Amino acid sequence: MGDLYLLALYRLSINEPAKWQRLTDNMRAGPEALRQCFEAETRAESGSPSLRLAEQDLRWLEQSDNHLVTLADDDYPARLRAIQKPPPILFGTGNRQCLARLDPAIAMVGSRKASGYGLAQARRIAADLAGSGMTIVSGLAFGIDAASHEGALEAKGLTIAVSGAGCDQVYPKRHWRLAERICDSGLILSEFPTSTRAYPGNFPRRNRIVTGLCSGTLVVEAATKSGSLISAKLAAAEGREVMAMPGQVTNPQSRGCHQLIRDGATLIENAVDVLIEMGLSPEPRLDLASIMIQKHLTQEQQQVMAALAMGPQSIDELLRQHACPVEALTVTLVSLEVQGLISSHAGHYQIC
Repeated sequence: MGDLYLLALYRLSINEPAKWQRLTDNMRAGPEALRQCFEAETRAESGSPSLRLAEQDLRWLEQSDNHLVTLADDDYPARLRAIQKPPPILFGTGNRQCLARLDPAIAMVGSRKASGYGLAQARRIAADLAGSGMTIVSGLAFGIDAASHEGALEAKGLTIAVSGAGCDQVYPKRHWRLAERICDSGLILSEFPTSTRAYPGNFPRRNRIVTGLCSGTLVVEAATKSGSLISAKLAAAEGREVMAMPGQVTNPQSRGCHQLIRDGATLIENAVDVLIEMGLSPEPRLDLASIMIQKHLTQEQQQVMAALAMGPQSIDELLRQHACPVEALTVTLVSLEVQGLISSHAGHYQIC
């Protein structure tokens, strides 16, 4: 019965800061203390709606891949425990062993309305970092969050998604397949009980967990008024590393990152920069010239790769730089895409 009273008391406490400390004080005292605390909080109530909802949580927890992680558990993440207001309870679905393999971990956040360039960079950096053994933590949202999770999955690395809804409520709903892929090897966490919907006020709370799990936060794209900047401030307030990727000066979604860099965030261009900033030893990377040699690229392919190294470009922009028929350029682009060296998005080509 201990878990039942713990969950019921948590439901009573989650939106009332005054009750929060009483909950955490009673968590290690055992089932009887939890029962007495719950009864004290509910004497004025008619019935016990919190108790009924807690029974719903317990039914969800009966499923083998669903978990309850409390401050009293050995695998509660140490970094999260150290923040100013750690959640007393975390609900999780997926592979709980990820918590024991959390270090090193980086939070990757950014715009929901990211550009093709931003999405490609987030996916590339997440894949490189996950491939080097780093856990990628993000918020399962559209844009940079999803690209970061996808990059980690493509590299067969670990990724943790922190939800702004209950773990039984995939948000956004369109990401149900991504959530399934994350749960196959990684983990979805939430401080919100089952059946909790994604209310706007949940996301700042979600963000403190995203950054609290990690020793560093990387903002890939963000406007000047963005939840990602709140995440960066939360990370800085906890003494964690804050990094930002510069973007195109004409893109409003890059201005938040540029402001962070002006304010002292570390400028990041690639995964190696992240590893160095976090005090880790990066694996040697092949530069563009080495890739061209190893892939035995033709002169035409090398010219296109060199042009795209300056940033995403449309086929018209490439044609202006290279005096060749459009048919020949198209063949070159297709051959580079087949080799996995470039990708196209919204009419622009870019290096993967």
